[in-house]
Amino acid sequence: MRGLALAAVLTAAIATTSPADPGLAPSAAATESGLAFGKCIVRSDRAAAIALMEQLPLGGARTAVAGLPLGAATSCRTEAPAELPVMALRGGIAQAMFRRDFVEFGIQPSEAIARLARFPLPVERDTRGAADPLKSLYLLADCVARSDPENTERLMRTKPGSDMEMRVFAALGPLMSACQGQGGRAAFGRLDLRSAITQAAYHVNARYWAGEMTYAGPAFRP
Repeated sequence: MRGLALAAVLTAAIATTSPADPGLAPSAAATESGLAFGKCIVRSDRAAAIALMEQLPLGGARTAVAGLPLGAATSCRTEAPAELPVMALRGGIAQAMFRRDFVEFGIQPSEAIARLARFPLPVERDTRGAADPLKSLYLLADCVARSDPENTERLMRTKPGSDMEMRVFAALGPLMSACQGQGGRAAFGRLDLRSAITQAAYHVNARYWAGEMTYAGPAFRP
């Protein structure tokens, strides 16, 4: 959607995670499941985790856990429901990979730089043609991770669906508005935003330590 104010972005984030019962809302529960599943996969078979990040679609679908190639991490299927949103799984793997390989922005990686995962994300700007909502999401996430490492890390430390998570999103609000620029803004749910920003955090760090970019630089061009 185009022409939406930043409030619509955050409204969508709230709406998709406001619980209708004492338990977690569906999107927050899916994010939590993705985090647990991703952590188990990374701990059990890092190579399988990297392969999944290279093979899974970038978003917009659910995946059957039983059909995933998990290598030595097959026992991790007990950590997940029968199906998960792809973004929940990608975000869970990316967060576990970030904590394993980097710990935090600006610190020498605990993994050898040559062994850092280099999974592709659509973060190259293309001014031709109609805007792709999925690419817009990843461009926004890349801009956020490059421009505000502190709140990006804070986001990864929050519990999905929590008030603290929403406070971090609120703190990121002005930056998200700047990152999306004046050409139109799209509304994304909290699951997708958190997943994309987490994936971008790993992607940014891998590029940085490979000498391909700086954290800030021209992170956004309103």
